[in-house]
Order: sequence, then structure tokens, then C-alpha cells
Amino acid sequence: MRAVREIIRAQFRHDRVAFMLAILVALLPAAAGLLLLGVSGWFITAAAIAGLTGAFLNIFVPSALIRGLAILRTGGRYGERVLTHDATFRFLANLRNQVFTGFTASRKRGVRSGLLLNRLTLDIAALDTVYLRIVVPAALAAVLAPALLWWWAGISVPVLITGIAFLSAWAMLAWLSFARADRKAARRADAALEAMRLRTADLVAGRRDLAIYGGLDVAAQAVLSAGERLEAAEDTEERRILILGAVSGLIGQVFLAAALAVAIWGAASGEIGAALAVALVLVVMALPEVAALLLPGLSRLPRIALAADRTVGLLGDTGAVDTGTADTGTADTGTADTGPQDEPGEFQREGEAEVLAFRNVSFGYPGARRDVLEKLSFHIDTSEVVAISGPSGCGKSTVAALSARMLTPETGRILLQGRNLADIPEATLRGTVTVLGQRPYLFNDTVAANLRIARAEASDAELWTALEQAALSERIAGNALGLETVLGEGGIGLSGGEQRRLALARAMLTQPALFILDEMTEGLDARTAAEVLDRFFAARGTAAVLMIAHKRRELSRADRIVRFPVRSAPGAGRHEQAVLSAPQAS
Repeated sequence: MRAVREIIRAQFRHDRVAFMLAILVALLPAAAGLLLLGVSGWFITAAAIAGLTGAFLNIFVPSALIRGLAILRTGGRYGERVLTHDATFRFLANLRNQVFTGFTASRKRGVRSGLLLNRLTLDIAALDTVYLRIVVPAALAAVLAPALLWWWAGISVPVLITGIAFLSAWAMLAWLSFARADRKAARRADAALEAMRLRTADLVAGRRDLAIYGGLDVAAQAVLSAGERLEAAEDTEERRILILGAVSGLIGQVFLAAALAVAIWGAASGEIGAALAVALVLVVMALPEVAALLLPGLSRLPRIALAADRTVGLLGDTGAVDTGTADTGTADTGTADTGPQDEPGEFQREGEAEVLAFRNVSFGYPGARRDVLEKLSFHIDTSEVVAISGPSGCGKSTVAALSARMLTPETGRILLQGRNLADIPEATLRGTVTVLGQRPYLFNDTVAANLRIARAEASDAELWTALEQAALSERIAGNALGLETVLGEGGIGLSGGEQRRLALARAMLTQPALFILDEMTEGLDARTAAEVLDRFFAARGTAAVLMIAHKRRELSRADRIVRFPVRSAPGAGRHEQAVLSAPQAS
């Protein structure tokens, strides 16, 4: 717990006045609450006795004291909330800046942005419990316990012995809540939370590739699995807090019964006055509420300690950053197997030459004034390469999304190997159509895991063959771990061209009937783009290709080009097919 102590010292150094003032103000409502019950009980009892016996009682001083304590308790509670939270939030704001500065000064690379976000949000937020739920309640206990013992000692020895026994019981419970805290559950909860956040980020960022390769269900299940582990770990913590609260309440009730017995005995024997005996019982009645303030913070101390361990290393001036991932467990990103896929050619009809066909397809985006596609018709035959060309915004990428069933046409039909695209089962479709985009998503996982998204059952030999086809085998073999080399988020560790080639290798594992290339060389230099294209066309086999392109080097590979948009006669579609003699790639 050294890191927690460092956080406490850091907050004290940050603003000593606010740190101490908030604790002093927090003492007011706690002490006023106890005194209010005690004085009220004493006054009511003394007034009753005075009324029965005719004795004189000054009612003005206790009445004023009761009113003053009530006001002090209400105002003190408001001041305590304002000052303690203000001190905490100011410190956390400063701490968050230090953490951010530490990360920017770090020389470490490859740390996921999701993990960094956790450090700046969840970890920092968890540390507000240190002051509010541990330091302040502990300070209250340290001040009130000696004051109560001093008061009880002035009443009688039996009262003092009873008070010592039950305060010791609460102290033992507080120690056990700390010493026997389930640190494994805290680590499991922490790891599950990080896994859930990272897997969700991967699912959202890589949803296109996962949908194309049929891995959406598995990725979603991985998120749900992490959520279930988090819920189980948090349930363990909550049960422990409930048990501690119940035990604390039981101690309070037994203490109340013992105090009542001692008070009755003292009043009967004349050792304790009746009014003082009632005041004693009412003060004891209020103690469980004060004692319970410390237990939740101590119960959550293991999770707080994990957050503190990851944060405290950033408070120094050396610039060396401890990312603190050792205690969190492995936050798997959830890029698990996609399961077996049907054969790509299952729906190929005998004698059917068309692999893909658009029949009068129209499509418009919500809120748009006109459809982006109007009665579009074209087809792609077996082994044929057809390019879609036109200016930005004309609907080229929409055609790619419709062909991969990422979008659904408003009117018209799209046929894949003679069957309506909408009727083809998901697993078969993803084994029949493969999309290569300009921004393929690579997961924070091994090279092998990134490749097996396309075909889970692929052997290592098949993975190496795909890497060879993509001109990446030497690069991966040059790493000591080979296929088990872990890539950073989004493919960190590989250059832009290498990331495209790894995506190409992944696509080659599918052996589809149709490839869809959505400007996959965009952003690459001419040499890298030419190499990627050469490797692709050398390894595509007999698969048909729908190519979204506008550069000459890509269009030169096409057998036919569909140009967008082209003026046409009224009532006809806005698109027409044209044949391009293959020029030299540039």
C-alpha cells in the first residue's frame, strides 16, 4: 500500500491548508451529531425528573446548546461536503495533468490508447476514495475515539471497560476489512474492466473488417464475456461490503444492549445519574453510523491500490513512466476464432458466368436530397476485373458497401453467383466475398491472430504462404517471435505499407469468389502501391475483382470500367459501362 500512502502525501503537499481544514470541518457534524443526541437525552430526562420532583432546572442553557448543535451539525455537514470534495477535485485535476505530462514524456511505445485513457479517467477517479472514504473517516475515528474514552472514564469504570471492548471490536473489524480484502477479486475486476473497454474499442474500430470476415459475433461475445467477469468480481466486492456493514451493525446493536445494561445498573446503584445514563445510551446508539464510514473505503482499498500503483510512478520528475500493467492481468482484445466457413462456391450455379450483378439498384442516405445511386446495373463475370471510377462523393464506396452487404439497396436487386445477396447466410457470404480497404484494421494481438480472423483453422504453413504472397514473410520472420509477434493498436510495429500487405495476406487466406478493393493503395507511395497490386493480382487466382479506384495505376488493371457519373437520357440510370484499354500504370 506504499502507493496509496504516496497519494495521500501528494495531496497533503498539494494544499496543506485545504487538506487539514476539510478534516477539521468534517469533525464538526460528527461531533455535533453525537453531542446533540447526548445533550437532548440528558435534557429531556432531567426535565422530566425536575417536573416530577419539583427540583429547579435551568432550561435556557441546554435549550440553546441543543439549537446550536443542530445548526452546527447542519452547517458542518454542508461545509464538510464542500471542502472535502473541493480539496479532492482540485488535487485530482492537478494529478491528472501530472499523469498526462508523464505519458507525453514517456519513451515507451506501443501502449494502447485505451490503457492510457484508463489512467487518465478510471484510475484518477478511483483515487478520490482515498481522501473522502479513507483519510477523513480515519481522522474522525482518531479524534472521536479518545474523546469518547475520556468521557466514559469520567462516568464509571464499567462504562469505560464496555466502551474499550466495543471500540476494539470495531477496530478489529476495520483491520480485518483491510487485511483480508480479496486482492485477487480486485485484480480480476480491474483486468475485466480493461479487457471490456479495449475489446469494445476494437469492436467499434474494426467492425467493418469483422463484419467482412464474419467475426462480429465472436468479438461481441468477447466483450460480453469480459463484462460477465467484471460483474462477478464486483459482486464479490459488494457482498463483502454488505457483510462488513452487517457485522458492524451487529457490533453496534450488541454495544447498545451492553451500554443499556450498564446504564440501568449504574442508575439503579446510584453510581450514574438517570439523565446521564440516558445520554450515554443515545450516544452509543449513534456510534455505528460513524464507525460505518470507514469500512467501504477499506474494503475497496485493493482496487484503489492498483490505481495508485499505476499512477504514483508518474509523480516524479525523472520522466520515466511506469505503465503499471503488471497487476492488471492480460486484457485480451477478444479477436478470437471466427469459426469454420462454408465453401465460397456453394451458391455457384452450373453455367452461371456472373459472380456479381447489380439490377437497377438505387440507394440514398438518410437526409440526402437525392439518391447517391439511381438504377445502377452492371455485372462482373468469373475472373473478371471491373473498376468503378469517378470523383469523390459519386457513390463508389457505396457500391463496395452494397456488394459486401454492409448496406442494403432501397430498390433493385444484387445477385451473388446467381443468388439474391440478401438471402445468402452470413458465414457463407463472408467466405465468398472479401473486402480490401484503404484503412484495414489490425488488432492489438499477434500476427497469427490477426491473420486467423479470416480463417480460424489456417495452419502456420498456410499463414506463412499468405505472408509470402503479400511480400511480408521476410519481415515477419525477421522478428524473434515470428507469427507470435504482437502488434500494437492499429498495427503499431509495422509501416503503413506493411500493414496493407498484412491485410492482403489476411484476405488471401479466404480464397473467395469475389474480391472488393476499396482504394486499397490510397496513401501509399507509387513503389509500395505497385508492389501491393502486383502481389494481389499474382495471388488472386480465378477470383473476380470489383475495384473502387481513381488512379491510373489501378484502372490499368481493369478489364472494364464503370464510370460515375455520366450524363444519360432522361429516365435512364446515371451510370454507364465503358471499356478502357489498359494504359501503363503510373
